[in-house]
Amino acid sequence: MFTKYRKILLAAEWHSVPEPLSFTQQNWLLHDGSLTQKLLDVATDFNVEVVQEKWVAKNSQNLTACNEDFWLREVLLKDGDTNWIFAQTLVPRSTIENIAPNIPTLGNEPIGLWLFSQNPIRKKLEWAQAENGLFARRGVYQINGYFLEVKELFLENFPYL
Repeated sequence: MFTKYRKILLAAEWHSVPEPLSFTQQNWLLHDGSLTQKLLDVATDFNVEVVQEKWVAKNSQNLTACNEDFWLREVLLKDGDTNWIFAQTLVPRSTIENIAPNIPTLGNEPIGLWLFSQNPIRKKLEWAQAENGLFARRGVYQINGYFLEVKELFLENFPYL
């Protein structure tokens, strides 16, 4: 299942214009605040399940154009036992070493609450729709000159799209 999710995110054709998304889809895919906070507002039992966390060599797995090693964090954002979103966060080593040393130790804490408490500059916010109909979004953020990327795949059981 996670291999399928990774392939969807890797093959995504990202778009920055809101058309042809419906208002509801735009409300989730192009939300400019913390998606974690938005989920907390609607979930009855929001929780995070870590899928994997590890250091990845630069330019490996074609995940990013990053020219340095990065921390890969993959989680499921859930309401109770229901998987809502598969999230993939890519954090370059320089970001970890200079402004985010706690990211590798977050465990089941959502990264979004930390990220938005840093007042990041969003450099990019894009959406994609996979062949199977699932939607995804990608945000690239800058904090004090350091970057990180978050990709979120809205799964079949997500009730709001």
